[in-house]
Amino acid sequence: MLAVLALVLLAALVVAFAVRVRRIANRVGSFECALRRTGAKDWTSGIACYGAGRIDWYRLVSLRLRPSRSFSRDGLVVLERRVRAGAGHVIEARVACGGEQLELAMVREAFAGLVSWLEAAPPRGEPRL
Repeated sequence: MLAVLALVLLAALVVAFAVRVRRIANRVGSFECALRRTGAKDWTSGIACYGAGRIDWYRLVSLRLRPSRSFSRDGLVVLERRVRAGAGHVIEARVACGGEQLELAMVREAFAGLVSWLEAAPPRGEPRL
């Protein structure tokens, strides 16, 4: 009986995980994006989603419904980019946000979208006439 209950619980967790990933990945403006702190060795897989004024980043292996990180459009700056060795379609970008430097890895098309989204931001401050 206990084994059956454990299997049911495990199946429920797997279904919840799959539903969560599918819901996040199917949002308009979502893209695969790995993240790591600058200088760290390991990447954390995730899905990023564009919002009006921010990018929400969800850790892939998690049951959490809220984003693990949010990056303000006003505070996000791409410092440099490089093509990942051995994977010419993946761009690694070093970014700064809120005084913290991170690295983001994504396919070339997603990086082009990120740069376009940042460049399309409304001007900061008061308009000048």
